[in-house]
Amino acid sequence: MSIAPSEHRVRSADGTDIGFLAHGRGPAIVFVHGGLTMGDEWRAVAAELADRFTCLIMTRRGRGRSGDAADYSLDKEREDIQAVMTIAGGGATLLGHSYGAVCALEAARVGAIRRLILYEPPLPIDAPVVGPAFGDVRAAVASGQFDSALTIMLRDLVHVSAAQLEGLRRSPIWTDMAALTPTVVRELEVLGRLEPGVDRFRRVSSPTLLLLGTETAPHHSVASNALQRALPNARTVLLDGQGHEAHIAVPNLVATRIAEFLRVE
Repeated sequence: MSIAPSEHRVRSADGTDIGFLAHGRGPAIVFVHGGLTMGDEWRAVAAELADRFTCLIMTRRGRGRSGDAADYSLDKEREDIQAVMTIAGGGATLLGHSYGAVCALEAARVGAIRRLILYEPPLPIDAPVVGPAFGDVRAAVASGQFDSALTIMLRDLVHVSAAQLEGLRRSPIWTDMAALTPTVVRELEVLGRLEPGVDRFRRVSSPTLLLLGTETAPHHSVASNALQRALPNARTVLLDGQGHEAHIAVPNLVATRIAEFLRVE
């Protein structure tokens, strides 16, 4: 019989409570989710791994199980990750998806991480990832038009197709995603301030798996390819036929690639 994940909290350096789900047994993997989510979409991957690994799925600050603070920065995200990694133990693997992968990279840049898995961090390489449309997103959020903000964000910043956008509008997750847009705005501001390129991460020496969908948006593949060239101990594994959400579409495939990497390492 499958055992449901248990809920836990840990206090970050600034006193903010960070919630996480724990599922499974064995060596630990800490999951750091992306922007328009609260982490639960990784539960299917965790369920595939729970017989071999203890999966700790963070809820990043400003969402659901976690608290928040007035000040926000990548340093705060790094401290939150470090708090959960301390619970996980020194040999834990750190996995980050999308903006969560940027946070995971920052944690690995500052502190030692045993093993690192990055699924398409949206880093600026040759050009900013936050373009002129961000002003429209910020204005829509400021006026309380969260649906409009989400539409602009997905269409003009994330570059989802018209068909994908319409499908999301009809899905039950749309309302939850729209409610997260004020929190995502501050994360986009952080991305907008990052220096283009990956030089800041060149000293990250952890064995690193770069997961990359063959059908993902170009700005994701550009960033992952730049990291492959820059990180001294990285390798890329392609997710055939998948884009930025393979952990939702094919959790068994993503879990298999994670387990293969951890067995080899």
